[in-house]
Amino acid sequence: MRALLTIALVAIGLAACAQNTIYSHAIGNWRNGPVVYITPLIEASEAMTKAQLLERFRAEYPELKNIPASDLDVLLFGTREEGDDSRRTLQSKYGVRKLQVVMLEKPKDPAITVPADHH
Repeated sequence: MRALLTIALVAIGLAACAQNTIYSHAIGNWRNGPVVYITPLIEASEAMTKAQLLERFRAEYPELKNIPASDLDVLLFGTREEGDDSRRTLQSKYGVRKLQVVMLEKPKDPAITVPADHH
C-alpha cells in the first residue's frame, strides 16, 4: 500500500511539472537596423529560458550570429496566432520606419532534397 501511495504521489508530481507548449520568434537589429531580421515562429516549452531560445535562434539562423545581444530579442507567446500577429505587426512597424525587414525562413533540411529534374 505504501509503495502504491508513493507511486501515485510521484505521478502527480510529474504531471504538475509538465510544461505547456509556447511559441517564440526572435527579432534582430530591432533598435535601428539597417536590416531588421524576424525569424519564423517555433514551438518551445515553458521550461526553456530566453537564453536557451536565443542560443537556438543563433544556431539556426546565420543572420543572427553577429548581432549584439542588446539588439536581439526573443519574444514568447501562448498561442501560434499571437506569435503570427506579432511577426506581422513588427514587419509593418519597422517598414513604416523605413528599415528593411527580412522575414527569415525556416532552414532547409539537408536530408530532404529534391532533384533538379523533378517536376
